[in-house]
Amino acid sequence: MPVAYADLLGDTSDEDLLGERKSGRDTADATDLDDARKAHEELFAENRYPSAATCATCHAKQYREWSVSSHSYSQLSPIYMALNNTINVLASGSNGDFCLRCHSQVGANLGENPRMSNLERHPTSREGITCTVCHRINKKYDKVSGRIGLVEGGLTEPIYGPGGNKILSEVLRDPKFKVVTDPNQPGRKIHDEVKFFAPISTSTFCGSCHDVTLFNGFRLEEAFSEYRMSPAARKGISCQDCHMGKVQGVVSGYDFGPAAVVGGVPTESRKLTNHFFAGPDYSIIHPGIFPHNTKAQEMATLEEWLRFDHKAGWGTDSFENKVPRDFKFPDRWQALDDRYDARAILNDQFELLAWARERRLEALRNGYGLGEIIIKKATSSGIKFKVEVKNLTNGHNVPTGFTGERPVWLDVTVTDSAGTVVFRSGDLDPNGDYRDDHSSYVRTGRVPLDTHLFTLQSKFVVSNIRGSERERVIPIPYPLTSLPRVLPAPQSLVITGEPFTERNHHKGIQPDGRRWAMYKVKAKALTGKSPYKANVKLWNAMVPVNLVEAIQWVGFDYGMSAREVADNLPKRNTMGKGYCH
Repeated sequence: MPVAYADLLGDTSDEDLLGERKSGRDTADATDLDDARKAHEELFAENRYPSAATCATCHAKQYREWSVSSHSYSQLSPIYMALNNTINVLASGSNGDFCLRCHSQVGANLGENPRMSNLERHPTSREGITCTVCHRINKKYDKVSGRIGLVEGGLTEPIYGPGGNKILSEVLRDPKFKVVTDPNQPGRKIHDEVKFFAPISTSTFCGSCHDVTLFNGFRLEEAFSEYRMSPAARKGISCQDCHMGKVQGVVSGYDFGPAAVVGGVPTESRKLTNHFFAGPDYSIIHPGIFPHNTKAQEMATLEEWLRFDHKAGWGTDSFENKVPRDFKFPDRWQALDDRYDARAILNDQFELLAWARERRLEALRNGYGLGEIIIKKATSSGIKFKVEVKNLTNGHNVPTGFTGERPVWLDVTVTDSAGTVVFRSGDLDPNGDYRDDHSSYVRTGRVPLDTHLFTLQSKFVVSNIRGSERERVIPIPYPLTSLPRVLPAPQSLVITGEPFTERNHHKGIQPDGRRWAMYKVKAKALTGKSPYKANVKLWNAMVPVNLVEAIQWVGFDYGMSAREVADNLPKRNTMGKGYCH
């Protein structure tokens, strides 16, 4: 059955929720009991897995960088949630919590249902790859596709890090910091020890999640495997050197400063890593929910923020000076001062999102590049030219990670001297998709197939028991003799590296590598008005719109419609431009 979020958040009775509630109690008492139980459960979970908001008290710099990162968005993403639910429905539920264990290790350790809305999750769980996920690991897991056990404990329990206990021990000895490590003692509580954990500084630590192999041997993501065979690995360059340094995507050294500021007093300066981890993903949800913001969390719940219409201008003079007296605001936002306070928080959110966009572009432009544009032929019988696309990194392929849903393509326009377009490739259909076989407009004959399309996006290919291979947006094969299930492969994969039922047809570029895109303008398209000019752009986007089309039937979190999700996606990032005559 398709999963609808309305059902997950629906009208469960008070009796079902409380079990032993007596029928004579009124609604107010029931609500109070619900709130008390929820607060108790959250406190209990906080004592097992502290929230990043708790860590932010002393680690404000790290929190701010992390709060707008792909790591902190990993569980909140409505596209991820819908994709996870779609896969589980298509695979007869056999995928289980496989995706959750990388996107929210806290949720997996808490045993949360992978399908449940983020509105219902524990706050630490919906933080995704949060502080606890990296700093409460005490074992080396290698490549385990996210199946890791977190060390449980409240804020005052030890954490694990690359530097050991030297600085913390000095903080605990120095009375100016005014801290306590006893959870039952009043005062500013901090963890009582930093245990040295060498693996956290290695690339293998990242490989626990950034190499994803399904139960049946299907290699969904291979970022770490690509890195292990790369020139960067041979030179001793780590993932952290490129993704936690001063500049996103290149080896640039690290900042230097205090790891914490405790009660306004900075700790001893040391090497500082950047916790933003730039990637191609960005938020498409309400800015009151993301980036993570301690002030926003204190002001309103996620449900209340969803009812704050920031696009209408609530909390701005231009809106508030003209709003009718009888305008009906949600209960939480009735007060004018609250709307202005909310707008002040959102202005900070927008500033942080803009900063994140620049860092994201920094990483992308350090990874992709346009090279030469070579004209092979230019006569009245036609034009032939080729364009070089380069991987500027030496650490992994581009794209990497979930390459089957990473649009990277060339957009090429050839015009004559009057500006008339004589050739076009890489333009998008009205939905925002390539004009390829996955475009609904191409499939229905409303736009022509782009026969020259150059894309680095991988293709998911599956095969049934009978018939040849076929491309799919979501790589779930359909056997004809049984229900589709994700099961261990019955044959050895030593030679193929992939199960016989599905594979990932890579089209990316290896480290320090290049690929050439070939283009041909036919004679009948030429106007005779030379010279002709080719305008070439290299684009990147987060996910293809056809993915939204393929998963919309299970519903999107936060009550978002497929149209809302799709409209927020076509934010193309230019990674290079070129011209030739």
